[in-house]
Amino acid sequence: MDEKIVKPEELVTVPEMVKRSAERFGDNIAMQMRREGVFEKILYRELYGKVRAGAAALMSMGFKKGDKAAIIGENRPEWPISYLSIVFAGGIVVPLDSQLKYKEIGHILSISGTKLVFASPKHIPVINECRENTGLPETVVCMEQTDSKDLFMLDDFIRKGQELIAESTYDLDERKVNLDDIFALIFTSGTTGKSKGVMLTHRNIVYDAIAVSKVIAVDETDRLISVLPLHHTFEATAGFFLPLYIGATITYARSLKSKEIIEDIKDTKATIMLGVPLLYEKILKGLRRGIKEQRPIIKSVVKMNLALVRGIKKICAAEPGRMLFKSLRKKAGLDTIRMMVSGGAALPLWISKGFREFGFNLFQGYGLTETSPVTNVNPSKKVKCQSVGPPLPGVQMKIVDPDEHGVGEIAVRGPIVMIGYYKDEEETAKVLKDGWFYTGDFGKTDGDNYYYITGRKKSVIVSSAGKNIYPEEIEDELQASDYIEEVLVIGRMSPDTKREEVHAIVYPDWETLDSYTKEKGIEQTEQWRSKFFKAEIEERCSNLADYKRVKSFSIREEEFPKTTTRKIKRFLFQEKTIPTEK
Repeated sequence: MDEKIVKPEELVTVPEMVKRSAERFGDNIAMQMRREGVFEKILYRELYGKVRAGAAALMSMGFKKGDKAAIIGENRPEWPISYLSIVFAGGIVVPLDSQLKYKEIGHILSISGTKLVFASPKHIPVINECRENTGLPETVVCMEQTDSKDLFMLDDFIRKGQELIAESTYDLDERKVNLDDIFALIFTSGTTGKSKGVMLTHRNIVYDAIAVSKVIAVDETDRLISVLPLHHTFEATAGFFLPLYIGATITYARSLKSKEIIEDIKDTKATIMLGVPLLYEKILKGLRRGIKEQRPIIKSVVKMNLALVRGIKKICAAEPGRMLFKSLRKKAGLDTIRMMVSGGAALPLWISKGFREFGFNLFQGYGLTETSPVTNVNPSKKVKCQSVGPPLPGVQMKIVDPDEHGVGEIAVRGPIVMIGYYKDEEETAKVLKDGWFYTGDFGKTDGDNYYYITGRKKSVIVSSAGKNIYPEEIEDELQASDYIEEVLVIGRMSPDTKREEVHAIVYPDWETLDSYTKEKGIEQTEQWRSKFFKAEIEERCSNLADYKRVKSFSIREEEFPKTTTRKIKRFLFQEKTIPTEK
């Protein structure tokens, strides 16, 4: 039998998976986090005991199978402990985006019937505001000790559960859940504006984690650094359930400050990092900026080594950067990282190539919340930088109504596809047809069944000649500029031609731009900036067909509003009035 196939005996519910890992990897560190200078560690057997106790405490409060409980908080061990306690009690988890305001939280709690919330201290004020205005949640469990008498404390909660288990008051084995029971209800907060409740089952999540483990080389010796928000399905599956399934160690970064993340990576010798394209873009630009600040002789050596790497790559498939830039990776604090995985959005080719030239093993996958989320990932031994890889074992994909270039909408079928949107049959019917989930993403495939994402269906710009223009392709070109921090390409109606044309909204890298003008002795006026970026955009678009090139642009003073996975909220800009042409 093919080793990459997910065997029936491997597929278990989440509580059974955690129990198996506790039995197999009991003395391994499951998760850890630096607090007051010391890493607090939780072993696999300890984790199993804590979540069983949490489940018993929930049951003692009348929490029943199928009841819902929400979680809101930053990444920390208490988050997965709360999460798994709900699941062990037979409940359905409702992860909340930590950026939500009380009205949005109240709406989610109300329509989902969620009366209990686990929250970190940072988010207690917004939860209290929600309670005062909506009456929900009825019960709050705080992840840390506080003096409040209105809250339960997680540590007390777990101690109570341990006592109940010791007294044999609750038999957790009676709380059996089935593979097709709903496991999580995830309200998307993406780039399109409207939030929908995605219903995922135990089968969906566990199958996805196991299938990923069949494709990328990971095992119990790996150490993962957790940076992306846990409420997002990419981090929950790939950064939480996958490590728990294989017995690896998860380190929760103590903050999102790059200096502290690097320190946590160095001190834990992390081997795997998950991220979104914007995170990797900032790291790569930071590396390049650091090189520019070095002495001339150092810059010359780096330039010579990069030329050598590119020359060798043209001749063979070797990765000489691994050896040539070993000291650079060590100086950057990233020398123990053997694998970087990008998800959440398409990874620009210049970022992937840039990391590989420096000897980093960065590759991308693809998926959506509705698919648990991973549908594709590049195999460890055969990475194609521009591709998201082939479908996972047991997952079917197809291109619907491909055009003359083979580009069409991507549809997915398999055990990872959601059962539907919560209380929304109309929206469910739009995307689930004859067992296929229609992703709303355009893409194509090659002879090796590797898939390539070209853009979102809703974002496509149609030229006056009827040609499809994918904004993401143009954004990739523009973001390669050292002077552009962020960019959004949209279609806007020209006031002259009354036709939709390509418009770029640019947020400059002000630090790099200021350094450049200071070095050159240039007065940075608005007129100069307009002329400078006009030339920069034209140069970056020179590799594109004429009809794809930017026809007008505007400059933003502030960063774009984003989702918690650092994707720009495109819907906020797509129906704005038209600027003058450049």
